[in-house]
Amino acid sequence: MSQLLEILGRAITIDIADLIWHWLNAAKLPKDDSQTARYSQLNKAIELIGVRKLDAAAEQMRLYLFENPSCTYGRLTAAAICLYNNHLQEAIKELNSVYLREPTNTMALYALGYCYERLGKESQAIEFYQDCLKFKSYLQLPAQRLAAIYFKNGQLEKTIEQYEILKNEYPDDISTLVTLG
Repeated sequence: MSQLLEILGRAITIDIADLIWHWLNAAKLPKDDSQTARYSQLNKAIELIGVRKLDAAAEQMRLYLFENPSCTYGRLTAAAICLYNNHLQEAIKELNSVYLREPTNTMALYALGYCYERLGKESQAIEFYQDCLKFKSYLQLPAQRLAAIYFKNGQLEKTIEQYEILKNEYPDDISTLVTLG
């Protein structure tokens, strides 16, 4: 049983702050002349997060979001800083800001599910993980988290169903095959 819980819990060990940072870093925000002024503070904050200078990054984001309060990249960056500092309620505030502007943003949806799961609010976590999968059904992490929550709550049929979906989507993923037996 403990081995199964360990397998089912592996997606929660993914550092969501790192996941957001890597996604933002890979997004390579525009650096051309027309966007330089707008994104320079944001790019600087993303760089500071990469070297774990979180206080300096938070200050950059405070200034950036004062001038650009509706920028979803900025809100995701601020959420990553909150998550690195384990400030889940503040991260939820930033992520909700993204969600309200972009309800199909699967990064925000997954991160919201993660935050609510960490806070013990599993019903809300389930909703966000399910919403995430509505928009991108092939995503592995939200499906793994749903399976883990279902298993934890004794909903074995739903757990198996979730892993069957993963097996069909990722037929070569050995961990899914081992979990299903």
